[in-house]
Amino acid sequence: MNDKIKKIKLDKLVSEMNFLETELKYQKTIAETAVPDFNLEVTKELERRGAQRPPAQKAAPNREQRRAAKKASKGTSKIFKQIAKKIHPDKLSNQGESDEQDKKEKFLEATEAKDEDNSLKLYSIALELGLSSIELEKEDIEHFEEQISKVKKDIASLTTSWVYVWGIQDSEETKQSIIKNFVDSVTKTDDKQDNSE
Repeated sequence: MNDKIKKIKLDKLVSEMNFLETELKYQKTIAETAVPDFNLEVTKELERRGAQRPPAQKAAPNREQRRAAKKASKGTSKIFKQIAKKIHPDKLSNQGESDEQDKKEKFLEATEAKDEDNSLKLYSIALELGLSSIELEKEDIEHFEEQISKVKKDIASLTTSWVYVWGIQDSEETKQSIIKNFVDSVTKTDDKQDNSE
């Protein structure tokens, strides 16, 4: 792939990721805002039925997931090092106070992106800082595409959750129907677990 096409593809990926991160943040805010009222309505429906809410079960991450979360990819480390050379807080002593604070915040953002192995976010930060000489390999671009795919899956998962679907409804009748269906699914799942023991 020639450099001009590669640059355009990278710009496209960065723009797409920025859009998707904003979309995910928006969808999460909707769901998080709906959780207290959703839980209250579920509790009321369970009480009406004389049932109890089963304990929530969260799957523990497997060993491979934990390792992947701890280890930043080679591309992520490479981009982070270039950012750190430019804006590490130890190198900012001769800057104006507001400029120094902005760069510290940007460095914290970069550190968080590195910890999350979000090389596309790091690449975006590098571009904002004028670091356009970052050499990326084909694997880096593939990693960017995987990150975009993961965010898309996160959005799809979130927007099909009970809480989210309930939270976006305007009709109280529809909301009540969703609560009843949710409680049905929870109590049926709980009944199946009791029968299998």
